[in-house]
Amino acid sequence: MFKDDGTLIRSVTIAGSSQAMLGLGFNPVTHQLLVIDFGAGKVLNVNPHNGNSSVFMTVTGSSGLNALTFDAAGNVYVSDSFQGIIWTTGPHGGAGTVWKQDPLLTTTGTPPFGANGIAFNRARSIMFVANTGNDTLVQIAVSNVGGTLTAGAASVFTNSINGADGIVLDANDNIWVAANQADEIVVVDPTGKAIAKLGDFNGVVNGVTQGLLFPASPAFSKDGASLLVTNLELDLRSIGITQSVDSQWAGQVTRHSIARLPARIPPIGQ
Repeated sequence: MFKDDGTLIRSVTIAGSSQAMLGLGFNPVTHQLLVIDFGAGKVLNVNPHNGNSSVFMTVTGSSGLNALTFDAAGNVYVSDSFQGIIWTTGPHGGAGTVWKQDPLLTTTGTPPFGANGIAFNRARSIMFVANTGNDTLVQIAVSNVGGTLTAGAASVFTNSINGADGIVLDANDNIWVAANQADEIVVVDPTGKAIAKLGDFNGVVNGVTQGLLFPASPAFSKDGASLLVTNLELDLRSIGITQSVDSQWAGQVTRHSIARLPARIPPIGQ
């Protein structure tokens, strides 16, 4: 946990976890901190003060649980990068059920992660899903009947975001996408057009990334002035995959980092 200025407040070890953790978020209804245990294929309810945890959600199959989001009722939606599934469960957890499964959420590309970052638009009429290996943003139509969100058809919203990873939407429904193989943030408007490409990689100095290196999870600061981005800094060779252009740089990292960018879309041409 960090202060707004980047000062470390505390580091918490999550009890009962595999230590291969990915997405997290506070449920806006129950206020529980939910953390995805990628290595164990489950979601944990974690005490942010002492790290004690309990199992919140389980799924079936050879999963690759990656990112999560919530609806207004506190229901939880979790992407599965390996099975091409969006899982869901209620505000108080339990066994996950398939909310949407589709070939567009799978991949044979590199990095080998299909469904990754997920988020609803403001109206919750569309869920956007980043497909990392396919370099796409997928849109899933959503219907709302009595407060229950039901998935409709999936289609490719836009292409060619190099390693589309975590996503976050702003107040205008622009989609800010971490392009983990391009070391940049791509901002796409509600029509699918790129309106900004932000950030860059400026090397590794004394084991610390300068800028963005395999950026994964973007989030806006509380005041909305900054975009905070975790650098995953993943050397694909370490998980038995042929190297990418960033792998040798990632192998030099000894201290992991979070980058801060102005949350500003520059005017085109300036």
